[in-house]
Amino acid sequence: MAKTEQSRQKKLAKKRSKEIAKRKRLAAEKNALSSVAGQIAIAARSKISQCYVSGSILDDESEQGLDAGLGGVLVTRPIPDGRLVFACFLVDKYCLGVKDSFANLVTPSQFSDHLRGLRSSGDVAKCDPVVGKKLVTDSVEWAKQFGLAPHRDYQRISGIWHDVDESQCTRTFQFGRDGRPCFVPGPNDSPEFARRVMDTIAAHLVEGDEKVIVLDEGIDDLRIDAVNE
Repeated sequence: MAKTEQSRQKKLAKKRSKEIAKRKRLAAEKNALSSVAGQIAIAARSKISQCYVSGSILDDESEQGLDAGLGGVLVTRPIPDGRLVFACFLVDKYCLGVKDSFANLVTPSQFSDHLRGLRSSGDVAKCDPVVGKKLVTDSVEWAKQFGLAPHRDYQRISGIWHDVDESQCTRTFQFGRDGRPCFVPGPNDSPEFARRVMDTIAAHLVEGDEKVIVLDEGIDDLRIDAVNE
């Protein structure tokens, strides 16, 4: 009888231990979800569920105008409670590489609403994550040669596709306009930001370099046709 009671107590202790461990794990996950890094880390345990591109950034030398070089690469991974960690990389193929990057924790319906909003204002297409990641990483490398670093959150957001091997993508992408960096100021870009971009690129051009900085006329006091240094 004593052995039976002892066995029962051991089973109860084991059960309590598992329950405590589970509560600690759930508490740790809840705490982790309060930060972007934690969201990415938890989502990275699951498979990528969706990948989209917006705009015409997969097209080479698009004839749709200067704004065709800007578009987003959107990636989602689910977390255990059914929500999605949604990461976005805003790619500027003409100059800046990854101009912006962010991640949000959303419900599937919220992400669907976001896609509908994008479709109402432009093209949105499904994309193989391998292709999307190669576009993003190649744009970063291209911009680096002109001293342009990706958005400050790029590195931590990139964990969303840590297991995607972009070298498996055989596509090549063209950057700049005719091989030249072409900065097109956005509506939220200040003259000071535009000047920093111009100065940074100019500082990385060597004597005799044929690369040209082209600024759009969106910022009147910085209307510069070309800078050769």
